[in-house]
Amino acid sequence: MNKTKTILAAVGGVTLAAVAGAGFFAWSAASARTAALEGDESTDGLETVREKAERLMAKPIFPSAESVRALTEARDAVNAWKEEAFGLASRGDRRLAPTTDAAFKEFIVSDARRLQALPAGADKKTLAATFDFGPFKPYISEGKMPEQAELKELQRKWDDVSTLIEMLSEAGVDEVTGVELKAPETPKEDARTAKKGKKPKAKVKAKIEPTGVQPVSHTYVITCRMRPGSLVKSLNALAAGERFTVVRDFTIRRESDTVALGLGGEKKEETSAPTTGRRRRRGAAVAEPAAEKKKDGDSLVTVVTDPAAEAPFETRLTVEVCDFRAAERSDEKKEGEVAK
Repeated sequence: MNKTKTILAAVGGVTLAAVAGAGFFAWSAASARTAALEGDESTDGLETVREKAERLMAKPIFPSAESVRALTEARDAVNAWKEEAFGLASRGDRRLAPTTDAAFKEFIVSDARRLQALPAGADKKTLAATFDFGPFKPYISEGKMPEQAELKELQRKWDDVSTLIEMLSEAGVDEVTGVELKAPETPKEDARTAKKGKKPKAKVKAKIEPTGVQPVSHTYVITCRMRPGSLVKSLNALAAGERFTVVRDFTIRRESDTVALGLGGEKKEETSAPTTGRRRRRGAAVAEPAAEKKKDGDSLVTVVTDPAAEAPFETRLTVEVCDFRAAERSDEKKEGEVAK
């Protein structure tokens, strides 16, 4: 056997040994996986354990005294938690007194004057001169009478708007310029279904109809001018107040960025060359006024901006006010007990 054949024989033997080893490891891994899923003589596999667990979970709870006691304790704990949570959420609910269209119109006209005078004793009032009370403008300044069927809803909305204005006034906002009632959102249609002109297939689910007095909520968009301190106070007041309110969104718009201006940004281009006796070389930079600097020991401190001296910025607050109608639930509960 020559040298070449010897080398080929050695390479073939090594390759055969490697293939045999790989086959052994693959068989071993497959056997281990099968044993883990199906089990063997000594242990149960994953599928066997899962089937046992499903059978146990499908069985009804054994009605022993211990089981009944555990279920009763769990039910009582959940009910206590629900009562406590509902009490905290509904502590600011309003009881609506019966009224008439004429009485309600007279009330909101006089209450609007009260809100326009906030804060009491101050020269600068919270409500802007152009503030028209949004959805209540027809009843306050246009002589429209509210519909009798809408009185309860109008009462609740007016209470929401007046409460929000009072909160913002106490927080020290510079000016409230407008309020709008946001329409409830409608469910969006699937874009693919809309293109094909087909109705989406309804999922077959057990429909549970709500019973009893249901909570209500309304969303308002309030536009105002405020400073950073009053914005923080407003958000804290809305979060910590007794009335259940949720700030869904807010946006801030400034007329100019004072920080960028103080750092040399937002430079306006020169529309014409300065009128001097000498011509300025084309492309030369215009000298900017140096920022005011104060000495602080050995270092120089550049005063960029003073937040307290900044102009107020425009803010749009989207606030949802919820009422769980706790008083009406209580009345309904009492009527049910009397009926029994």
